Amino acid sequence: MQGIIFNALEEFVLENASMEVWNNILDENELASGGSYTSGQSYDDNEIDALASTLCKKLDVTLATGLGLFGEFLFEFLLTRSAIEIRDYKTVQELLSELESVIHRDVKRIHPGAYTPLFEYVPSTSFAGILTYRSKRKLCMVAEGLVKGAAKHYQQEVKLDHTQCMHNMADADECVWEVEFS
Repeated sequence: MQGIIFNALEEFVLENASMEVWNNILDENELASGGSYTSGQSYDDNEIDALASTLCKKLDVTLATGLGLFGEFLFEFLLTRSAIEIRDYKTVQELLSELESVIHRDVKRIHPGAYTPLFEYVPSTSFAGILTYRSKRKLCMVAEGLVKGAAKHYQQEVKLDHTQCMHNMADADECVWEVEFS
């Protein structure tokens, strides 16, 4: 996992709890990194899993809820801090349509070793479509939160119907949403 995601998680905790909570979360987990994250570096995926799980317990929310809220926060965080230009898009649909061919391509150009999830958006109308997410990390609730965060940014309303989830089907290697935009 790229360090920028850990940086975002720290900011999320500071905004929704405190520095004391962040430090407690770091202290409660045995982290190979020692809890120090540089945005351009890669870190073990297990660290983000451990930090998110501990945070959700501290905030007394389910992991799914916490990951969704983090995903919403993450969109704005990446918008303001990422070297990848995503401000030029006018709608969530436009962003989703070019996520792989432009944004993830640029992430891999800047960070050659980065692993990015696969997003595929297939529009059925100008206001609806099918979104597919594939990732070894299985962070579909973060992905859903990112879409909701993007909708807030573009001042759109979005309805997501999670019709297939990797967590609910043993043989599923992807999540699928039916998506409707205002």
